[in-house]
Amino acid sequence: MKARTKILGVIGLLLLISVGAYIYYGGFKTIAPKIQECGGETLIYEKMTGDYAQSGIVSDRVYQKLIDAHGITTTKGFGIYYDNPKTVEKENLRADVGCILESDFEKLETLKADFEVTEYPVSEYLVAEFPYRGKSSVILGILKVYPTFEVYAKENGYESDTPVMEIWDVPNKKITYRKHLRKKG
Repeated sequence: MKARTKILGVIGLLLLISVGAYIYYGGFKTIAPKIQECGGETLIYEKMTGDYAQSGIVSDRVYQKLIDAHGITTTKGFGIYYDNPKTVEKENLRADVGCILESDFEKLETLKADFEVTEYPVSEYLVAEFPYRGKSSVILGILKVYPTFEVYAKENGYESDTPVMEIWDVPNKKITYRKHLRKKG
């Protein structure tokens, strides 16, 4: 009887910890996408082909090189994902991954020697936010936001396989998702 009580206690504790972590990382966050005009950020990045799971490594590499080689610190990373992993082979997935330049714009010409540099177009996008509390939030955000975008696109006459930008805003502890809008037809 004592062994069963201990086992149930351990299972209960693990369940409580799991639910607490799910809540902390945003698991119960309601996703409310809206169409919003945004963009205009200066993007410093590398082009990436392959498994999207490598985005963190590429983003960290760009961030560190900005600090080490150019003395620039940024607080926002991003990824623009062009392909749907459900329909494109993992090794053929395309993305642009890096950092958003928030200062030191006078160094843009120098940065072009080491990175791709562009301004993200100002346009209307389908936008949603999710809390950022670490890598687990990124994974939960993907699992919650992308299906919501897909449903919204389908219900409102938009193509579902359009690029999505994720902005990882560390100081504001949020991930902003922007989906390109293109009407079907």
